[in-house]
Amino acid sequence: MITQPVIPVQIVLPAMLVIYGFIVFHLIRRKAGIRGTILTLIRLLGIGVLVFAVNLRIMKENYDMDVEMKNIDVLFVVDTTISMWAEDYSGSHPRMDGVQTDLRYIMDELYGGSFGLIRFDNRAQVLAPFTQDADTVRDALETISAPDRYYARGSSLNTAYDETEKLLQSSMKKEGRQTYLFFVSDGEITDDSELRSFRDLASYVDGGAVLGYGTAGGGRMSDGRYRSYVTDPETWDDAVSCIDEDNLRRIAGDLGVEYIHMNSKQNVSAVCSGIRTASSRTAGKKDAVVYDDTYYLYTIPLLAFLLWEAWVIIRKRF
Repeated sequence: MITQPVIPVQIVLPAMLVIYGFIVFHLIRRKAGIRGTILTLIRLLGIGVLVFAVNLRIMKENYDMDVEMKNIDVLFVVDTTISMWAEDYSGSHPRMDGVQTDLRYIMDELYGGSFGLIRFDNRAQVLAPFTQDADTVRDALETISAPDRYYARGSSLNTAYDETEKLLQSSMKKEGRQTYLFFVSDGEITDDSELRSFRDLASYVDGGAVLGYGTAGGGRMSDGRYRSYVTDPETWDDAVSCIDEDNLRRIAGDLGVEYIHMNSKQNVSAVCSGIRTASSRTAGKKDAVVYDDTYYLYTIPLLAFLLWEAWVIIRKRF
């Protein structure tokens, strides 16, 4: 068992001891009968102990809990080149802040599925293979940080292709699974490479979307490591990154999925709703610890003590 107090014990316990001590002192000064004093102390002690127990929020461990799971694998492929820290998401927020918020929203909407995460800048990296532990993917998502401006060697949307293909193929081998791909980028190509066709990956996916981040006007790119903005080497002015929707629409067309320009997590809600509708659900066991609240067990005796105290007060007055 564990406890998660609503109000810290170091605050509640001294306060209750002071209150109970004051009540005892008051009863002694009042010189009530011994029987009445003892019953009053029992009632008030019972109320205090039960209130303390409710406040503790004692939680019971529950292992191998039956859960409802969706038969879907959802793969996130996330552009983490420095341009994804340009500050033009939903106003002047970094694009990557929007990405992290939006992908967490998708995971919440598709709860019960399996999720995988690939990031790419100069190289591709699988941060999480497909797993039903969404918290693992969320944690991996939080580890993403802006690359060093001197590490960045330009952007290519082809970098993650091979890793993406491998994970999609691994999902396809699972019987009865549906596979969804969310390709996340601002669409910029700055290393003079040609965008390859993604058409061969279409046979591995049942849906998803290409999510585009950024604006036509663009935004400055913050480099958190040096606490400054990236500059244009030719003019020494702040460099500006702009979305390239043509590249993103081409990838979406190759994959046979929808292209969505993102400036709010709600932009992707319709896609999530469609995936939920298309997916079937199965019952399974989750090999994890779930903590169940037990405070309600103390509320019935607490109510009984409160009714007893109320009955005594009413009887004395009437």
